[in-house]
Amino acid sequence: MLNSFLELPVFLVFLITVIIGTGFSFLALMLIRRHFDWESFKENHEVGGFLFNALGLIYAALIAFVVFATWEEYNDSLENFEMEANMLQGLYLLSKGLPEEYQPVLKSEILAYIEDVKNNDWPLLDQGMENPSSGERLLKIWKIYESMDEQMDEKQYILLQESLYRLNDLTDYRRLRILSSQELIPAMMWTVLLVGALTSIGFSLFFGTKSFLLQAAMTSLFVITNILIILLILNLDNPFSGDVKIQPDAFRDIVKFIENPE
Repeated sequence: MLNSFLELPVFLVFLITVIIGTGFSFLALMLIRRHFDWESFKENHEVGGFLFNALGLIYAALIAFVVFATWEEYNDSLENFEMEANMLQGLYLLSKGLPEEYQPVLKSEILAYIEDVKNNDWPLLDQGMENPSSGERLLKIWKIYESMDEQMDEKQYILLQESLYRLNDLTDYRRLRILSSQELIPAMMWTVLLVGALTSIGFSLFFGTKSFLLQAAMTSLFVITNILIILLILNLDNPFSGDVKIQPDAFRDIVKFIENPE
């Protein structure tokens, strides 16, 4: 359900969460104002402000850590995918120096693997799942290289060794891509983040101003800021989900290169 929600346009996701978040905060502020006079809060501003600042520092440190960690993981996911694409292009180029009888089948299997990943892996990555068929295609490529006899000249043998190194790296990067499609932030961390956001927003409701609308506006801006932070972390934690997910553009470029080398 969460992945389906993230698949909506970014603006729509932001709009829905803002309407819900600001709506609840507005209702909470109305209930508090109905039962407490704003001047009664004013007497506690000094102590409340100190505690709010302390809470803000703790929450800000946590947010900074999580945003940095998820951003690093997002970049790693993108880099692993690009390296997987680079390994495929390298395999194709190296195959042109191998015995001629293997060149057409390697080209065919490399293209088949790329198409399978583009068409079948990507929808499953959105759910953090693996596509078995692309794994089987990769295994076929392994078997082709393993079936090569030793009747090669020195140059071809060197190219074969380099191809095996790249194929091994390709297998590793594929596995890393699948693993990175799964949520990285544990449930406990999400609980702390959400409790921290709700606590800081709830705390802000007890700072009274004479103008209800002014306080409602300030609270809404504070809520929107928290929503933006949570949405940022959520999207970074799901690099292959949502409207801003990583796209298989590098694979499309390789297909064009292989089919139209000139």
